Amino acid sequence: MSGLKPSKFAIEEEVTLSGKPARVSGLVQFDGGNDQVITRYQLTGGGGTVILQEDATVGLALLRPFPPAAAPEASGNTVTVMGEKYTLGAVRRLKVLGAAGDAPGGAPKAPLLLSGVFEGGNGVIFRELVPGAPAQTYYFVKQVPPNEVLSGAELAKQREGERLAAEVMEQAEEAEAVEKKEKPLAKVAVWIVAILVIGGLVYACSGSDDDSSSSSSRTSVRFGSGSHGGGK
Repeated sequence: MSGLKPSKFAIEEEVTLSGKPARVSGLVQFDGGNDQVITRYQLTGGGGTVILQEDATVGLALLRPFPPAAAPEASGNTVTVMGEKYTLGAVRRLKVLGAAGDAPGGAPKAPLLLSGVFEGGNGVIFRELVPGAPAQTYYFVKQVPPNEVLSGAELAKQREGERLAAEVMEQAEEAEAVEKKEKPLAKVAVWIVAILVIGGLVYACSGSDDDSSSSSSRTSVRFGSGSHGGGK
C-alpha cells in the first residue's frame, strides 16, 4: 500500500526467529506519533504463526494474543492475569499507515487503534481496541534480542562468517597435527646429530692417542740406538 514506510523485513522474505526458519507472510504499520513508525509482522513457519513488532523505542518484541476465553480480568486501570496485576502506564493512539499480505490480526477495521500499555512484575500487556467497538484484544509482550531475528541477508552473512571460522579452525588443527608429527622427527634428528658428533669426538680422541703411542715408540727406538752406539 502507498502509505507503508520502509521496514526491516519485506513481504515473503525468509527470516529466522531464534534459529528457526520463518517467512514474512504479512505486515501492518502504524504511526505512533512524533514520526514514530511501528511495524507488526506476521511470521509463518514450522512452529506456527507469530506476531513480531518492530518499534524504534523498544526494539523487537513478540506479541502473544490471549485467547478470548482466557482474557485478563480488567478493573479500572489494572488487568489481572493468574493473580498478577498489571497497571496502566500509557495509552497510545496508533494511526494505521497501511497493511500488506496476511496482516497480523487481520485487515485493519478502522484508521485508528487505541493501545493501552499495562506493566507488571512479569512484563507488559497490551490491551487494544478500535474506538466505539466493544471487542478488545490482549497481547503479552516479550522482548526479543536483535540477534534472535535475522533477515535473509543477515542470515547469509552469519553463515559465511561461520564457514570462514570453520575453515580457520580446520587449518589450525591441520597445522597442529603437522607440528606434532614433525616434533618427534626433529628430536630424532637432534639425537642423530648428537651421536655423530660424540662419535666423531671419540674417533678423534682415539686417533690422537694412537698417534701419540706410535710417536713414543719411534722415539724410544732412536734412544735405544743411540745408547748402543755410545758403547762402541
